[in-house]
Amino acid sequence: MSPLVLLRSFAAIPTETIRQVSNDKRKVMKLQAAIFGLVLLGLLSCSDDDFDSNNFRDDTSITTLNGKWKVVSFEDFTKKTTESKNQENSWGMDIIISFNDTVDPKLFSGRVTTNSVTGEFVYVDKRQFKLLSYASTLVGQPEWADKFGIAVRGDVTYEISDDRLRIYYDNKTKSVTLIKEQ
Repeated sequence: MSPLVLLRSFAAIPTETIRQVSNDKRKVMKLQAAIFGLVLLGLLSCSDDDFDSNNFRDDTSITTLNGKWKVVSFEDFTKKTTESKNQENSWGMDIIISFNDTVDPKLFSGRVTTNSVTGEFVYVDKRQFKLLSYASTLVGQPEWADKFGIAVRGDVTYEISDDRLRIYYDNKTKSVTLIKEQ
């Protein structure tokens, strides 16, 4: 078919049909954009830490808290909720803590979002420790840091594996979960 014949054929299509096809294409494009947006939102809301708060395995062969640990979530077992870090609750900053029980006294130190912390700790019992001191700089901090300060006060129990540490507090109704930093 010559271009002239195609042009005449196209011109013979009623304007209303062209509008309908154009509207249908717009609807399909809007639907595709909405689906793409939902998929993107789902991907962005997923955590990189592959964390399941209900599936924590304690490795009883590990007898030390030594290492550098980063907070990834707070769990409330009464409410059956897990709060993961986000921009609002942490101001985009991490809580990274180190334990060192190879020295006397045993040391605890790190960064709790905007503040540096340091202290001493003792093992009270099997899978239980207590901070003897907890010193912090006094710069304003987000609720994420406040929760951690509450979590490590008093005698707390814990479970540990090669790459995770869970500290229980408030009569084991709540916990904070940390992953091992390299």
